[in-house]
Amino acid sequence: MSESPRYGRTDDQARMLTEAALLLVDARRKALELVRASGAELGQEERDFVGDLCTADREAPPPPHRCACPRYRGSGGDDKCRTVFPDPYTGGWGGEHPMVRCGHLKMAHGI
Repeated sequence: MSESPRYGRTDDQARMLTEAALLLVDARRKALELVRASGAELGQEERDFVGDLCTADREAPPPPHRCACPRYRGSGGDDKCRTVFPDPYTGGWGGEHPMVRCGHLKMAHGI
């Protein structure tokens, strides 16, 4: 069994963590879509609970995929998100490309 370059994880551990991360990203995205489709006004606590994950697409390389950024960090407007996070689509949970920067605008995040 070989070890992953990140934290000495085995390949199986890295694969399972990646699968778990992708499930979390997909569940949060689906929840955000449902909240948007409802048209309901959310209070601050509700918005904080739903979060402001990124809904933009990341470009290649690797193959284009959804951004998994969990929260916008910037000053809004034309200020791009500075959040750095493990991207499960690029092996960020144990692969060769552990961390990426979001780089999307505020309007791509949240409700």
